[in-house]
Amino acid sequence: MVNPDPLSWLAWALFLASAPLLAGIVNKLKARLSGRFGPAVFQPYSELLRLARKETVYSTSAGFISRLAPVIVWSTVAFATLLLPLGRPAAVSFSGDIILFAYLLALGRFFQILAALDVASSFEGMGASREARFAVFAEPIFFFTIGSLAIVTRQYSFETILAGISWGDPLFVVFVSVGMLSLFFLMMAECSRMPVDDPNTHLELTMIHEVMILDASGFDLMLYQYAASLKLLLYATLAALLLNPFGVLGPALGLLVFGATLVALAAALALIETLMARFRLVLVPQFLLFATAIGVLNILIFTFSRQP
Repeated sequence: MVNPDPLSWLAWALFLASAPLLAGIVNKLKARLSGRFGPAVFQPYSELLRLARKETVYSTSAGFISRLAPVIVWSTVAFATLLLPLGRPAAVSFSGDIILFAYLLALGRFFQILAALDVASSFEGMGASREARFAVFAEPIFFFTIGSLAIVTRQYSFETILAGISWGDPLFVVFVSVGMLSLFFLMMAECSRMPVDDPNTHLELTMIHEVMILDASGFDLMLYQYAASLKLLLYATLAALLLNPFGVLGPALGLLVFGATLVALAAALALIETLMARFRLVLVPQFLLFATAIGVLNILIFTFSRQP
């Protein structure tokens, strides 16, 4: 169901506009933790603007997929954000929208993999293979984590699931804590962050996401980078919304807690990327399976807590 409330659509527009800011905060915190001053938090905006002004160059081997994929990748992530209640009722909401959310992101990944294969580059094909392989382990994390909350609340849309979370129920406190940890691991995997992938590396043999867009340039590269920033904010927001700050605390105080949670997640991500090296590729599936096990733990907690 499409929500006609203009404030819901305004919240969505502000969400899109603020996506690069979270990436800028992470980069700034990483620099400060490393003893450097680092770039300004608004630097990602300048980078996106610079790329948008550049000419887009295509490989002689590239077909129409390479031209279509950047738009689809950005559009699928942007549409997925419509399903989240961003302090207001979600712009688009219906029973089962959690399934649409997952497969919108999967559709974007599919076209990005196709675009990497379309340029006939061995390096980009290697990155596409890794992306497809790790996606098999990453998607169950989302379904077990959000699915467990759907089982508990007996609701199947983000808006109603999150509205059913209460701080006064000890069971929900456990579910939210475990769910936030699981989504944080998922964010590191889906957004190509350490220790799964290094977003700043330029060594093709070890890259996953970045190697798939080596042939992208200009406006297409801007869309890929913007979609990556948007996805980072998307997962961080989903983790923060598990606290149901707007429903429990009201609009003003809820917005403060929501913003503080996003900054705390950015700080945790910056700390991990400062202190840890990326995993060897053979260890990434084990890391993702551990995050899946955390989601399964939620279902087990609910099952045994309801035993007579």
